[in-house]
Amino acid sequence: MQPPRRLRTALVLGGGGARGAYEAGVLSYLRGELKEELGRHVDLDILTGTSVGAINACFAAGTAAIPDQQGTGLVQRWQSLRVEHVLRIGPGDLFRAARDLFRRTPVLTDRPAGGIVDPLGLQELVRNQIPWREVSRNIRSRKVQALSVSATRVATGHTTVFIQRFERDAPPWSRDPHYHATAARIGPFHALASAAIPLLFPAVPVAGELYVDGGLRQNVPISPALRLGADRVIVVSLRHRPVAATLLPPGQDLQPPVHHAPPATPPARRKARKTHEAAPTGPFLLGKTLDALLLDRVDEDLSRLRRFNALLEAGTNAYGPSFEGVLNGALVPLRNSPMRYVRNLLVHPSEDLGRLAADYCRSAEFRKRASGLVGAFLRRTVESEARDKADLASYLLFDGGFADILVDLGRRDARARREQWIRFFSDEPECAAEAAQLERR
Repeated sequence: MQPPRRLRTALVLGGGGARGAYEAGVLSYLRGELKEELGRHVDLDILTGTSVGAINACFAAGTAAIPDQQGTGLVQRWQSLRVEHVLRIGPGDLFRAARDLFRRTPVLTDRPAGGIVDPLGLQELVRNQIPWREVSRNIRSRKVQALSVSATRVATGHTTVFIQRFERDAPPWSRDPHYHATAARIGPFHALASAAIPLLFPAVPVAGELYVDGGLRQNVPISPALRLGADRVIVVSLRHRPVAATLLPPGQDLQPPVHHAPPATPPARRKARKTHEAAPTGPFLLGKTLDALLLDRVDEDLSRLRRFNALLEAGTNAYGPSFEGVLNGALVPLRNSPMRYVRNLLVHPSEDLGRLAADYCRSAEFRKRASGLVGAFLRRTVESEARDKADLASYLLFDGGFADILVDLGRRDARARREQWIRFFSDEPECAAEAAQLERR
C-alpha cells in the first residue's frame, strides 16, 4: 500500500505595493516562532501571489530549500530598501508621462509607456534579490509543488495566471473566459508584470503581450491555490480590518463590519470638515483610486470557501463519507475541479497602514533617510492627503524604516493567532468532512 498523500499547504500573498513588507513579517513568524512552537518547519507547498505578493512568493519559492533563512532573508531585503533607489521620479519622468497621456499615436520604444515612475529601480530589485535559478530547481526537486503569479493582460483586461509546477502544464482551470491560466517558467518579468501598478509603473511585456498589476481583478489569489491542489490555505491580505474581525474561528463566515453612528461633530468644526471633504486633493484621490483598483475581495472569497466547507460537512453528517464523491461526480463536469474541505487561516493588518505611512513620512527618521526629490515628493503627498492617513504614500514607501514597522506588525498579528496556527497544522481532522477525505487518502 502507498502511504497517504501529505496535505498540501498554500501560502497566498496579496498585493499592495510597499505594504508587502507586512507579508515578510508573517513569513518570519512562520519560520521562527511558530517553528519553535511546533518543533518543526511547516511545509509551504503551493505559493501564489499578486503584485508585491508575487515578488514575495517568488522569493519564497527560490529559498524553499533553506527554510531557516527564508523569513529572515525576506525581512532583510525589505529592511535594506531606500525609497530613492526604488522610486526614481525626475522632471523627465513627469514630462514623459504627460506626453504619453496626450500623444495621439503611441511610439514603440524599448521602454513601455504608461507610468510616472522609472521602473529601473524596481527591476534591479526584483532581478538581484530573488534567486531565480533556485525557483526552478526547488520545483523540480519538489521542495515547492507549484508557484503562480497573477497579472492583468492590457489588451483584454483579463487575468492571466502564470503557473510553474512539477507537472509542467497548467491544471484544469475555470471556464470563466476572463480568467486564464498558462504554464510558464516564471522569471523576473512575470513578477514585474504582476507588480506594475497602473498610473505609477509602466506595463511590462511578457511573451509579446503587455501586462499590468494582477490586483486589478485578483488581488488575493486564493482560487489559483485551490486549483493547484491546496488542502490548507494561509491567506495574507494587506487591507486593514478591526482585530475582532481577524480572529474569527476558521469555520465561521466573515461578517461585514457593524457601522456605528459617528459621534456628533461640534458646529465649529463641521463647516471645516465639509470644506475639506468637498475639495479632495490629487494625491488623496489617487490613493483612493489605487484602493479601488486593487480592491481586496478576500472576504467574499473566504466566505464562499467556508460555505463550501459547511456544505460538505452537513452532507457528510447526513449521508456519510461517500457524500463528497457523489457530489463531485455531478459537479466536476460543470466546474473542472472537485469540491473538497479546505482548512483556511486569514492574517491581515490590525492597524491602518495608511495611518502608519502618514506617521512615518512625518518622522525625523524619514527626513534623514530620504532627503532628496522623492522624499520631498512623498512628504508633500502626505500633507495633501487626509490628516490621519496616507493611502498613496503607503503604496510607495519602499523604505527600510517603513518596512521595519510593517514587519513588526505582521509578526504581532501572526503571533496573535497562535492557537489558530497550532490547530491549522494539526494532523487531527477538524470535522467529519475532513476526516472522510483523510480516510480516502
